[in-house]
Amino acid sequence: MDLTPRKDKFIAQFLKVANLENISRFENFLREEISNDDIVAYSVKGKSITRKEYVDSNEEAVASFKKGNFKTQSQIRKKYESK
Repeated sequence: MDLTPRKDKFIAQFLKVANLENISRFENFLREEISNDDIVAYSVKGKSITRKEYVDSNEEAVASFKKGNFKTQSQIRKKYESK
């Protein structure tokens, strides 16, 4: 199906949406899509993640790891075996 018929079908379905919360979700999605073409991922809650946010987050994780902020597999096992 070409883009125009798909858009028309989407609009027809969208017009049937009666829940204000769902409308807000669509609005937020469109706002993020239009304003930020550099989206590379989405969080498990559906929040868009830009390339910069993704890189910053990974750099933060690496820096934290280098500072020793991590637990070994055996430390995690001990934590859950004792429960």
